[in-house]
Amino acid sequence: MNPGNVIDGGDGINTEPNAAGVAEALAMGITEALIKAFPELQAVFNEFAKGNLAKARMDYFNTKYYKDLIDTSATRKTNRETRPGVYAQEFDAWKQQQIVRLAGKGIRVTPDIEGLLETSYLSGDTDLQLDIKILDSGKFGSIGGSTLGAINGLKDYAYEQGVNNLLNASYWDKISSQLFAGTITGNDIQKEIDNIAMSAYPAYSKGIAAGRSFNMQTSANRQLVSNFLEVDIDTVGNDHPVFKQTVNWINPKTNMPEIMPLWEAEKLVKSTDQWLYTKNARETFDSLGLRVLRDMRLA
Repeated sequence: MNPGNVIDGGDGINTEPNAAGVAEALAMGITEALIKAFPELQAVFNEFAKGNLAKARMDYFNTKYYKDLIDTSATRKTNRETRPGVYAQEFDAWKQQQIVRLAGKGIRVTPDIEGLLETSYLSGDTDLQLDIKILDSGKFGSIGGSTLGAINGLKDYAYEQGVNNLLNASYWDKISSQLFAGTITGNDIQKEIDNIAMSAYPAYSKGIAAGRSFNMQTSANRQLVSNFLEVDIDTVGNDHPVFKQTVNWINPKTNMPEIMPLWEAEKLVKSTDQWLYTKNARETFDSLGLRVLRDMRLA
């Protein structure tokens, strides 16, 4: 299950999910990760996604998952009133586990967040539901830990697909929160990045769809620009102006975006002002001058 994807309406016909229903399901903590742990929630999410909100709520309250949640909550509230010593010991053990878990995911437990823990504990929340409450509270700083590691890996993937410069800080902040909450997966983001790349570089879209990254397909262009402009290949990034011209070529005969032939790319590079100041250009002009003199039998 992937929240936001097309769903099966039950009669074999795919329908777009109901936005309000999906939002309510996610607010209740019914995420992809939670459904993997409790498969009975898949049917509940499907009802939310179809817009059958009343039925979805009733089905949710009748799940074993929800009944166990209520039993856990009731037990904890009873202990708080009748066995305060036991309650304090069990809550403290749970809180320490959550602090360690949240730190691993990249959230430092501040006093504000610590204030949410007891409310979540008494509600019998799952880890995912606690995570969503923390995100909804807005009482957290930047996300680090394993979430940050996943984001950095996705940024590298975006560079490989040539679109790192198209994805700004607000995009990554949004993705970071969604990954932390478990409402989206790394695979979902990779597919989204692939789609962005195929739209940005239509000439390379078939290769990207087949699993060949943009950088893999354009490595020869990058090397050509590096060689003829006599610059380190590491400086020929996706935003390099000459490199960008070689990968955004419109064939004048078809007026369609196509992969530029390397001989055409070489002509383009040699037509730039930057090439005129290279040793390669000087040697080319010296060779041409010598050839002219020889043709005139002056050398």
